[in-house]
Amino acid sequence: TIPEVGLTSLFSLKRTGSLPNDPMPEGSPWANQTKGGNFTVVITAGSGGTGFIGIEIAKAYGATHIATAASGEEEIAFVKGLGATFVVDYKKADLFASLPDDSVDVVYDNYGEEGTADKAMRTLRAGGVYLLLPHSECYARKTQGPPCLSGNPKPGVRQLNYNTAPDFNQYSAQGLQELTKMFEAGTLTAQIAKTFRGLDNAAAAFNFSAGGGAGGVSDNHFGKIALVPN
Repeated sequence: TIPEVGLTSLFSLKRTGSLPNDPMPEGSPWANQTKGGNFTVVITAGSGGTGFIGIEIAKAYGATHIATAASGEEEIAFVKGLGATFVVDYKKADLFASLPDDSVDVVYDNYGEEGTADKAMRTLRAGGVYLLLPHSECYARKTQGPPCLSGNPKPGVRQLNYNTAPDFNQYSAQGLQELTKMFEAGTLTAQIAKTFRGLDNAAAAFNFSAGGGAGGVSDNHFGKIALVPN
């Protein structure tokens, strides 16, 4: 699933620097903004599929500071190893409550907890962007309006409830070429949590992913799972 999560984060981060109907920009969407050396990106969930590769892409695109949330020493060390410079243990503190006012340029909300956009507004600079992947808690409940975005946005901050489907349809080939170049250059790495060998271990791989059952784990893993045919 690396192509799926890779394209999702690639396109999401690019759309923080361009409008949804504009041509997909090549390379970093923040090239003119990162030269000052104080460009800050928040990725709300750093250890999952879209999160870990999002951290690596943000770093490759020139982000000076990358803030995220994780939990436990091992998971926090994992996201720091990818390039996160500020990590909050979400079981102990709120990510946005831990950030100063007007300190963030881009929020890539790949988790979608209800109320996140409102929390993020204080931290975003004028000219900043809050981008939400339309899924998870907020999108399911539909109790926050406008849908999953802040009803009281800060002046000068752009909000986007991002539907990835049009960009997947139109720009997948372009995006995969860019991801391939990043992997070949060593900028991106496939973070494999566990490898299962043989298709007869498909059920065990699924259980590991689900977090329970035969071959499963009691807590959430981070990184991807590889199922290698014999």
